[in-house]
Amino acid sequence: MIGDDSAPRGPDTRRLSRVLVEIGASREGRISLDDILEALSERSFGALMILFAALNLVPLPPGTSTIFGIPLVLLSIQMMIGLEQPWFPAFMRRKSMRSETYRRFIARIEPMLVRFEKLARPRYWFVPQTLVERGVSIVALLMSLIVILPVPIINQLPALSIILLSIGLGEQDGVWLGTGLLVAALAAGIAIGLGASVGLAALHIFG
Repeated sequence: MIGDDSAPRGPDTRRLSRVLVEIGASREGRISLDDILEALSERSFGALMILFAALNLVPLPPGTSTIFGIPLVLLSIQMMIGLEQPWFPAFMRRKSMRSETYRRFIARIEPMLVRFEKLARPRYWFVPQTLVERGVSIVALLMSLIVILPVPIINQLPALSIILLSIGLGEQDGVWLGTGLLVAALAAGIAIGLGASVGLAALHIFG
């Protein structure tokens, strides 16, 4: 019956960008991680990884990338071991921010997410979903470990790769998945090169 709240509902087909905006519009005061998890319950790992990775693309105070990177590490590990739903400890679920702060964050990342969502579609998907999920989780974990490093110049590329990989996985889009892998390779190369440069400099100074 139309308007019957007891009738079964189908899967949420709204775009992730719209859901994130609606979270901020529907809550006043503070928004906790638990509120976000509840709103994204049907979308699971991919949506959360996109959200936390996208926050690392926004100019933030030093050290913030580590705060947003830790959930990415947890999510990647849980995907890797095959958990069906994301899990966070209670103290993390209780963490919250002011609604105004959340809305400012989302206003900055929404245009990017909308563009990605419009371009993504099922194509060039030749590998079983389970294998792709395992592969993406491994790459995402490596990228997350780079994100949490307190070095601003190397945080954005790995965060972008996680977004592209998650969108590719969610939409079964081989183009976005491949692009995400290329960006991940570039991010890893930069991180390795930077690490090698720091190591050589240290040897030169203290050796």
